Amino acid sequence: MKKKTLIIDDIKKEEKKQFIIKLIILLVIFVICVFIGIYMLNVYLVNKEFSEDIAKISKLNTETIFSIDRIYMYSSADAKSNETNKPIWDLDIFQYTDIALYINNREEEGISYENTIKSLTIDNIKFNGLETGTASLYYKNVNDFGKLSNIEENKIDNSLNFNIINSGEVDYAKPELYSNCQNPITLEYVNSNMKEETKISDISSPLIYDGSLLKKGGILLNNIKCTISFRITIINYYNQKFVATAYIDVPLEDTFNNNSIYDGKMIKNIENTNIIKFIRVE
Repeated sequence: MKKKTLIIDDIKKEEKKQFIIKLIILLVIFVICVFIGIYMLNVYLVNKEFSEDIAKISKLNTETIFSIDRIYMYSSADAKSNETNKPIWDLDIFQYTDIALYINNREEEGISYENTIKSLTIDNIKFNGLETGTASLYYKNVNDFGKLSNIEENKIDNSLNFNIINSGEVDYAKPELYSNCQNPITLEYVNSNMKEETKISDISSPLIYDGSLLKKGGILLNNIKCTISFRITIINYYNQKFVATAYIDVPLEDTFNNNSIYDGKMIKNIENTNIIKFIRVE
């Protein structure tokens, strides 16, 4: 009888154990389902918010208000001499590219608060693909376009805010723009420290301070290729916000026409509608 009771107790313990195991499994499944449900809900909400943002931006951009329709660039090189009156030139060489960005504000359709600039900022500057040298971006006085300026006070460290002029004369020595986009944004890209103590021993021909310095200095174009990118933010007089990101390849060679900056200079003029289109975000 006692043995029979022990067997019954063992059976009950086993049943209780199985019940607890099943309960734990159910709880684990429940917790997993809860986490999956929360994850799916978050995915749904993110997608819904993204879709709403896309729809909002699409609605705000039924027509183009601002765009960059022309980019003009001039690339060359210059140098500072470290030694004088010696048959071997010791130079610090700078490769530079002057950039002019022309904003189209559809002025021919009439001037209004919508297509008139209240503020313009350049930020989020990046230099992509550069292997050799130290890249910097400066504001450029348009009157000095086509020659190295490299003015330290004009260097853009984080961002550049333009002073917007409604009437009167623009001071081109400062970052100023007419509110009706009459003058271009002018910038200067400079690549320095490409080669330490560049010594040029070939004195068979005169030393010309232009892009040919790169060839004489043994600086390979593949090593100084660079794509400059930066964000441009415009606020108009309705306080609407427009944003565009510019991607600019530094012009160093033209394989189609078989010429390069080694020949002295490179000029590139890009003209097209909406090369860079500003998207209204607010």
